[in-house]
Amino acid sequence: AVLENLLFAIADAGEGVLVPRPYYAAFEFDLAARADIKVLPLDVRSGGFEAASYYPTKESLEAGYQAAVERGITPRALLLSSPNNPLGFCYPEEVLLNCLEWCESKEGMHLISDEIYAGSVYRETAEGQPPWVSIAAVAARQERPLGERVHVIWALSKDFALSGLRVGALYTENEAIRTPLQKLNDLCQVGSTTQAMVARLLSDRMDRGTLLSSGRGASEHDSDEAEPWAAMMQRENCFFLRERYQRLTAVLDEYSIPYLPGGAGLFLWIDLRAWLEFQTGGFPAKRDERKAVGIEEAAMGDREAEMERALYLRLIHEFGLLLTPGASMRTESPGFFRCVFSAADDTAFEVALERFAKFGASPRARR
Repeated sequence: AVLENLLFAIADAGEGVLVPRPYYAAFEFDLAARADIKVLPLDVRSGGFEAASYYPTKESLEAGYQAAVERGITPRALLLSSPNNPLGFCYPEEVLLNCLEWCESKEGMHLISDEIYAGSVYRETAEGQPPWVSIAAVAARQERPLGERVHVIWALSKDFALSGLRVGALYTENEAIRTPLQKLNDLCQVGSTTQAMVARLLSDRMDRGTLLSSGRGASEHDSDEAEPWAAMMQRENCFFLRERYQRLTAVLDEYSIPYLPGGAGLFLWIDLRAWLEFQTGGFPAKRDERKAVGIEEAAMGDREAEMERALYLRLIHEFGLLLTPGASMRTESPGFFRCVFSAADDTAFEVALERFAKFGASPRARR
């Protein structure tokens, strides 16, 4: 509701939002259902299978912008998922600064930073990952205000596993949209009992000795001294996310299953193209996606989608693995899947590792 209301306030029906692909599939419904905002999938991938190939550049942003204008659509905002869903990484500060500067160069262009996974960053510089930095911090380090066209979104849904409470927040310095947002929020207010519960959660304190991770490597916080529950929750969450990530990637490495090294969020981006079965002609030729504007244009071709769906169903029925297919997240080519490794209990996770090993040992497709 926070994102939808913000777009109601800053954009007109029929205008567009640039979203680097692949992206969280629900953005399409959130933006289009009532606000009638056009999602403009932005092709940023520049080459191989590494994080840097997915970073938006001023050139890719400009190409997407001009393509939309040529189609008669006015891009009104750039929406970044930071940390990224489904890719599971943090954008380096210089990438965010480039995006900020590019938006500032366009009249009326807003930058929306969806930071809903900001508290679920579990691998950083020491492990080869860029540290997470908010767009607000990027602006502050440049000694500039956010201004009227940069907005930050967060919620309890992911970092605290409290999506059922429906509590989100928007930070903006745009005074002009304050009143319309207040009126729009009348339709999705957080109830008083929920507010009281959240206030208690965020202000409560607990003894450190109650951590589930005690005795499992969390030695830097072994003291039993009480501390804010929210800080403990974040540390506990990241401890278990890191543990799951390490165990899953160990199996993927053992069976040479490519994946994008990550460090944030609840998921991993996996490359399963080697298991795609194309009946004739090998891999389909890569299309020129720079001109793709709109959801329909960004969809895979029928043949590509058919092959990815066949692998998706094979993963389910033959190996018992339910992964999110890349097509649903508007990825640029077939064979990429998102694996959410945080949704299963310990017993189910052990079974999943065994199933990944079985899949990894299965024959690759012939080329």
